Amino acid sequence: MTFGSMCDLQVDKESPRKELVLSERQAKLTQAVQKFRPGQVVKGQIHRIEDYGALVNIVMKGKATGVQGLLHKSELSWDLVMRTDDVVQEGQEMDLKVVSVDVPRCRVALSLRQMQKDPLQTTMDSIQWKDTVQAPAEVEQIIQVLELTAGINSVKLGRQAEEPHTVAQDVELYLTKQSRDDGFALVARVGKVLQELLVDTQLRKDDMKKALTRVLSRFR
Repeated sequence: MTFGSMCDLQVDKESPRKELVLSERQAKLTQAVQKFRPGQVVKGQIHRIEDYGALVNIVMKGKATGVQGLLHKSELSWDLVMRTDDVVQEGQEMDLKVVSVDVPRCRVALSLRQMQKDPLQTTMDSIQWKDTVQAPAEVEQIIQVLELTAGINSVKLGRQAEEPHTVAQDVELYLTKQSRDDGFALVARVGKVLQELLVDTQLRKDDMKKALTRVLSRFR
């Protein structure tokens, strides 16, 4: 199976009754994909290395499932990855976390880096914060999108820092535990730059998390 093949119906035009015939192979594949859930940890064997990541054969209970997942290069490590084969090799077996499941398209996205705790979360207290001189362009975009969200009154720049040991390959956004009477404190990570954002809002925590998810979807 090539990654991204469709779990669709096939028409048997040779059948006298011209019935819709569901491919047995596709039916089994669909059933297998339906068993996976985001956050689940699965066994995987690297099938093929690509520039954008690796294709992984997923194994359950010691048996091949027939499902092939994508381990995107951005999900290989918390560190900057230039080449996929710098981290994984064909035939290598490992535990991986399921990031998302798309049953209609038979797609399973996997992560190796999420099997380890984000280094930023373990070093947040030791970060040397400074006044913000200039925010990255991506942070300015985040502010613009957040300020268009219903229930958010304003978003202001807070402190800024650099985390030299970890490089974000995607824009990342965190809701901190810092208590604020008028809203929440966020931390955006762009490359090595950490940018604090102060959000004035009446949104509840769960609604704020949903807003952050929508913002991040624009950068993926």
